[in-house]
Amino acid sequence: MEIKIAEIPQEGLFFEIEDPRRALEWGGGCIPFAGPIKGWLRLQLAGERLLVKGEVHALLELSCGRCLEVFRYRVDVEFMDEYLPMKVLEQEDDEVELSQEEVNLAFYGEVITTEEIYLEKVYLALPMKPLCSQGCKGLCPRCGINLNLGSCGCSREELDPRWEALKALRNRLVKK
Repeated sequence: MEIKIAEIPQEGLFFEIEDPRRALEWGGGCIPFAGPIKGWLRLQLAGERLLVKGEVHALLELSCGRCLEVFRYRVDVEFMDEYLPMKVLEQEDDEVELSQEEVNLAFYGEVITTEEIYLEKVYLALPMKPLCSQGCKGLCPRCGINLNLGSCGCSREELDPRWEALKALRNRLVKK
């Protein structure tokens, strides 16, 4: 939903979120949702500053970065953001040192969309390397079996040939 900043009343605006979208575009692919995105947003003007407070809840279906199994990942985010008008940027010099408080600021034009606000929170909550569990054993590098489901008969002793010289040095030092 697009909101014109100039039309936000003094008491602010409140929105319930229930977005039925099926997937989130990410890195050239799509991440499916296991249900709707839910939450709420409150937009309030304080002078030129736009204060946005809210919660976002979503259930995503991610693929594990080790074993490739699909698992459900819950996103529960509470946030409070502060936006400044774009004209503030136009008034500044080319180089400006930001204070710690200013690092977390965002900027708005004449309109802002609620989808941009809450989808940003979902994107930021995505793990860099999704794991089905911290103890995930991954796939066997030789036969590809999921090591979480059982073991395979593959030898784990094979050493990368680039380490042979170091292994020989260790063996000589152990013999002394």
